[in-house]
Amino acid sequence: MIMKEKSISLKAIGLEALLRRLPEHHPRYMDIESELRKTRAGENGERILANVFQQYQFPFTHYVFHDVNLQSTGKFQMDTLFLCRQGAVILEVKNIAGRIRFPETQNQLTRTLENGQVDAFECPSVQLERNKMMLEDWFHAHHMPIPIYQAAVFPRPHQQFENLRKDLTLLFPLEIPVFLRRLNSFHSAIDVPELTDIAKKITDSHREYDPFPLTAIYGIHPSALLTGVYCVQCSFHGMKSIYNGWGCPQCGHVDANAHVQAVLDYFMLIGYRVSNKECRQFLRLECRQKAKRIFLQLGIPCEGKNKGRFYVADLQLIRKLHNSTRSKAIK
Repeated sequence: MIMKEKSISLKAIGLEALLRRLPEHHPRYMDIESELRKTRAGENGERILANVFQQYQFPFTHYVFHDVNLQSTGKFQMDTLFLCRQGAVILEVKNIAGRIRFPETQNQLTRTLENGQVDAFECPSVQLERNKMMLEDWFHAHHMPIPIYQAAVFPRPHQQFENLRKDLTLLFPLEIPVFLRRLNSFHSAIDVPELTDIAKKITDSHREYDPFPLTAIYGIHPSALLTGVYCVQCSFHGMKSIYNGWGCPQCGHVDANAHVQAVLDYFMLIGYRVSNKECRQFLRLECRQKAKRIFLQLGIPCEGKNKGRFYVADLQLIRKLHNSTRSKAIK
């Protein structure tokens, strides 16, 4: 049973917005581009892993959690956590292109691309051991000492490896069902009611990862961002407020809801609290009443009164605004 589905990456959405609003000459532009590429690669790998559990049915009681965040002696995130009567299995995806090599004397892996470029990454065994210790601490705190197994998943079945580590279980996606069914042949550590209780406690303990605000995280001053309402037709920042929404002075495109993405960008990039004045400055909007109507239309709650009033967002609202922009784009 899948207890937590794989959800869309808010970090990737935020990085796309940051890249859109960061001038290309900014010193962090290439860093953000690189971070977005890595985030998208990770998301694609996690999606492939999640699809394995959508397509394959296990003939025994089990629970699956994708992208689960817990806290014990520290906060930790697991790409996929599989629970069965034999124990818990941590699966971490590494979607890294190229020829992979594991140096004997370092906790690293290196990858070599076809053009000869060599890059180094933390060895998956380090992350797996770290997450295993954190999960052990979590189980101990909840009086649930059960065995923990772990494996790294490489989603490219034709990938080549050199000098594999003995302490690292490495799987391709189609090997995961076989690995987990073999585990099911081991001696049971807990009974079904205990397993169900653990799954419920993990569900209750999960806290969604909050990657915002991105300007603070990446050391970018908000004043460096391009302001204005973005035109999806010609990529111009600075659509004008008109009677039926927003008009682009550069290409003539009209969009009744272009402000939604701009408000979303502010919350993801700058902060979860915004005043009417700050909103107008970011959208390049003169009318105070239109800004107020935007907040009311989007259902954004407020705190304070008069000049001390702020409109406040959270992750749930950010997902709602993002879903709104996606549904309007599809139409």
